[in-house]
Amino acid sequence: MASTPIDTPSLVNVAATDMMSAPARSRASTKTYFKGLNALRFYAALSVVVQHIIHSPTDWYHVAKPETLITRFFLMGGDAVNLFFVLSGFLITYLLMLERQRTGTISIRKFYGRRVLRIWPLYFVILALVAFVLPLLITDFANPLHNPGLLTMLVFFLGNVAFVIYYPFPPLEHLWSIAVEEQFYLVIPLLMKIRRNVAPVFVGVIALFWLLQMVASQLPSVAGDIIMTMRYDCMALGGLGAYAYFHRLPILRTIAHPVAVTAALIVVGMTIVFRGEIHDHSPVAAYNIVTAVAYTTLIINVAMRDRVANRLGQPVLEYLGSISYGIYMYHPLLLLIFFRATFTVLPVEIYQLMVYPIIIGSTILVAGLSYRFLETPFLKLRDLLKVAR
Repeated sequence: MASTPIDTPSLVNVAATDMMSAPARSRASTKTYFKGLNALRFYAALSVVVQHIIHSPTDWYHVAKPETLITRFFLMGGDAVNLFFVLSGFLITYLLMLERQRTGTISIRKFYGRRVLRIWPLYFVILALVAFVLPLLITDFANPLHNPGLLTMLVFFLGNVAFVIYYPFPPLEHLWSIAVEEQFYLVIPLLMKIRRNVAPVFVGVIALFWLLQMVASQLPSVAGDIIMTMRYDCMALGGLGAYAYFHRLPILRTIAHPVAVTAALIVVGMTIVFRGEIHDHSPVAAYNIVTAVAYTTLIINVAMRDRVANRLGQPVLEYLGSISYGIYMYHPLLLLIFFRATFTVLPVEIYQLMVYPIIIGSTILVAGLSYRFLETPFLKLRDLLKVAR
């Protein structure tokens, strides 16, 4: 995997030579699928897996954190999740605007139905696996779901609150990000239905939560920590990008300018190569703002540039991106099983040699099987509720 998720020279060159004409910008977009974005989704998922392979055993059982160069090729876990959020905001907002263009309205009932059919089946299967299967596979498994407060929060998609209050609770800490998405999409479609010009809504969300993050990051407290998990600004940034792209706003020329693209690639590249060195010495709110803007810039450029999209849209990457939800959801369970079975038996060097290929490979295998046999039937039902096709 390259050290940055996008090929720098090709994207910069295309940005300079593949600009859309002014008349084209005046027309709303009718595209329904963005080739190439699945590659970014897979890269983000793989970054989270690598992050957890390194850090989760330390957080769970206080074992020594290994030194490894592999991290220099992937985003930090929090950055990868923010990339997920921006991608999600871009795609879902775009499809909702396309639905209104084609039908004159947004069906809230169908939107919630689609979300439930996509997110809930695998989400609750993960909870069931932890509740009933892991105790059979792991000796003396301290089941986090025996905590009624934690269980209630996870069932009602308050995992970000649980993350702050109960961390660690292996292997379910990662559900915090699913909760944040569900909270955001509980409200935003309603606002989009009421207000046709959704840009001020997104700008307001972005400004509010950037301000809250700046305040919360300086006031360590449970409430402040919870606010820091509410990355609604990332999804709103993606939504604002989708609004600009959908309506072909003049700002796209600025976003597509080689200077903007290069700056975004430099930001992302530095957060990958230097990772903690930058993150740990930067104000948290400022770091999140700058990186989220960089992700939004790159996503819009991939959406605009067919040549870049085709390079990123290789069949294997498209497939891996399509199963990224499963990759994200299953890998902590597989990591916990592997760690408990091998860490005290194998020499540390052997464990480190084995853990990456085994966890990454088994996660992709399980996610693929899950997509085929668990998720696909629900996706077919979800497709019945689609309006923008």
